[in-house]
Amino acid sequence: MVKIPDSIKKFIDEQGIFVVGTVGGTKFPNVSPRIFFRVDEDAIYWIDFFKHKSYKNIQVNPWITVSVFNKDNLEGYQFRGVVSYITDEPTKSEIKESILKEILAKNSSPKVKSLSEKEYQLVQFEPKVCYSLNPEKYSDMSIGSDIDAKYLFKN
Repeated sequence: MVKIPDSIKKFIDEQGIFVVGTVGGTKFPNVSPRIFFRVDEDAIYWIDFFKHKSYKNIQVNPWITVSVFNKDNLEGYQFRGVVSYITDEPTKSEIKESILKEILAKNSSPKVKSLSEKEYQLVQFEPKVCYSLNPEKYSDMSIGSDIDAKYLFKN
């Protein structure tokens, strides 16, 4: 797996949001935002409160893309990797509580509070490849990988 450097972890936390791209059996891509998350060195976790398009797509295809960007600085990153759902209850509860504590301290919106009380799935994303989204850099060259991307992403 790709280790997420502290500078990129900090960047993701500062943005406070990232988008998840999935593709399922219909072959139509789906992109959805995430704000309830935690970034560790080797994984990104998020709370999924809905069993809608992303959830259904992941059941068919666990390979996803996570993108985060800063529109003012034209800086960002894209990760490709696999997701799984954490079901081990002590681990699931610990990660959920750490995410909620952080998010609710930053965001006092009634909608965010209401969402935080819903039933949820805990997603673990393990990045396999990382790309820069900075326009002046080569965005098609990986800046971190633990796989042969040419082999993996062939049609």
